[in-house]
Amino acid sequence: MLLDPSRPEVSYLLGLLHTDGWHSGCVDHKGKVGIELHERDVDVLHEIRRVIPCYSALKRRRRRTNFADDYVSYQLLFSDQAVRIELARLGMRPGPKSLDVAPPKECGLVSRAYLRGVLDGDGSVGFTRTGAPFVSLVTASEPMARFFEDQVWQVCRVRRSTQRNTRDGVFNVMVTNVSATLMAGHCWQAGDWPVMARKASAAAEVAAWKPPPEKAGRYGVKREKWTAAQDELLFSHPLAEAAEILGRTMKSVSVRRWRLRHGITNGHQSPDHP
Repeated sequence: MLLDPSRPEVSYLLGLLHTDGWHSGCVDHKGKVGIELHERDVDVLHEIRRVIPCYSALKRRRRRTNFADDYVSYQLLFSDQAVRIELARLGMRPGPKSLDVAPPKECGLVSRAYLRGVLDGDGSVGFTRTGAPFVSLVTASEPMARFFEDQVWQVCRVRRSTQRNTRDGVFNVMVTNVSATLMAGHCWQAGDWPVMARKASAAAEVAAWKPPPEKAGRYGVKREKWTAAQDELLFSHPLAEAAEILGRTMKSVSVRRWRLRHGITNGHQSPDHP
């Protein structure tokens, strides 16, 4: 077997090819497999060259597009027939990219590595304009969308059920906030190889995100109960000093002091402290 999907690096290669790659020609005769990425992501092409079990060529391409007057990309190309036959068996068939491309079954696929390849290809990871972390996948393939939804459930324990949008006919599956931190930390981990460095860096920032203390309760973060000793400290120190000593926000200690003065303890629990 030239391509063993039980090896994480091969599973990653399949995920990246299933999203950003193409296969032309015919497996019985001449053909070619390629993948083209912007020059900023050429690092991952160098990495997957080490995974492909045949000769491959890396070519620089410069052209004008609808989005840029000077677009520079790199193409990784290979044509070995035996390798192309195995790729076709694993779902990378010749011809236009299929609307039903899906993770190969019963081949020992490493789901986490395959998903990282899929997201490095057609996924996004980062922060919205409002500062909310997110991980998303845009795909025209329904089996691929369902695969990502299943992975979201396995990792984040939240359900996603998307339909094709009316404008483009594609699926846009997204998780945000705490679910995004879990997915980012799952897919992109220290020491992973191959990996798209740009997205791995963004994923590390997303995985490190924590909700603001005053909003922690919205995301299922456990709140810390107030103790009698902490209540006493609130009246023996200025608010700013009490907040620093207790490791709580100014809003938290201010609201707690007001409630104590008015006889409202709410079960000795601050409403906004994680």
